[in-house]
Amino acid sequence: MNKKVLIIGNYNSIYIRKLLESLSRAGDVRLNFYVLSGLKYIHNGLEIYALPETKNSLRKLINTRKIIDRVAAEHPDIVHIHYFNAPTILYVMWSKLFRKGKLVVTFWGSDLYRISGTPMIKKIIQKSVIKRADVVTVTSEKMIDDFYKIFDVRDKKVFLTKFAVPIDLKVIDQVSMEEIEKFKKRFSIAANNIVLTLGYSADPGKNHMYMIDEVVKLYNTFKNIFVFLPMTYGNVEHREKVKQYCEEKFKPRGIKYFILEERMLDREVAVLRKATDIMVNVQVSDALSASMQESLYAGSIVINGEWLDYSELKREGAYFETIPRLGPGLLSSKIAYVIENLYELKEKTVVNKKIIAKRCDWEEVANNFLTIYDNLLEGKI
Repeated sequence: MNKKVLIIGNYNSIYIRKLLESLSRAGDVRLNFYVLSGLKYIHNGLEIYALPETKNSLRKLINTRKIIDRVAAEHPDIVHIHYFNAPTILYVMWSKLFRKGKLVVTFWGSDLYRISGTPMIKKIIQKSVIKRADVVTVTSEKMIDDFYKIFDVRDKKVFLTKFAVPIDLKVIDQVSMEEIEKFKKRFSIAANNIVLTLGYSADPGKNHMYMIDEVVKLYNTFKNIFVFLPMTYGNVEHREKVKQYCEEKFKPRGIKYFILEERMLDREVAVLRKATDIMVNVQVSDALSASMQESLYAGSIVINGEWLDYSELKREGAYFETIPRLGPGLLSSKIAYVIENLYELKEKTVVNKKIIAKRCDWEEVANNFLTIYDNLLEGKI
């Protein structure tokens, strides 16, 4: 009899979709994969059970309980939580899903490092879920030690399960100059414009307002900046705030920008990466941003926060710029430096392509998770 693996995660996330594709391609016929994404229960890309979204708090709570009861009735053999940063009430409700089956928790990066700033009650409930977990996985070696420090559960089995970048890097290689020109024409980007991409999702931790304020400081000096804000997934309320902030800050000054809201196909993401001159990644915390790695591969000049642990890339010889903190003028002066030395710095990005290519293999990602699933079901871990 086939075993059911329930993945709890955001189905709009390209990482979840890519993982599901890779797991399916691996061809383990003994396993059926399902996704619980908010109020949607999904199998093979189809919603097999869904409840309407609502802003009414009581109705949302009732609907959440309904869908969890519905999914629990399926008796999943393995429940796999991806990105451990749900509202507190969900951790309590989810417990019904893994009372009898095995539990895997995968930290992506930011979800681990932002735990210190969460309310105490949420920390207590999160720790109880971690104690219940049969396996915990993280996406970088450094996160293993950090996990033990944060949760103080030394007896917990922690495995390294790296993610590859969301898109096939060959797609980036295939992007033609004609496609880039067509893309720029679509958004009315002039030939001499500097294309600046700020962050990669609608997550408050990306520090959008800081980045926007810093770009505003440049508008007197550089009139040829075009800003993209990719916000195709994440916090909808935050995206609306950013849209309003751009209206207030960018529009009166004539700074050209576009907020990307619709989910993008791999080819569209690849063209954006190739069209981007400078990509800024100064989020609160992170393990190793795939969007940032795609940008490095595509030849963009990346500006990272120095507080983000990208020592792995540094050791491998990757080139990127950094700022030490989110101080006034620090990002704007760094962007100005990059623009003024754009062609010289572009030459330094050549080393990044080989380094990123070596790190990315979705088949390996899928096989690592399949090994964990198989060992759990066979009682080996």
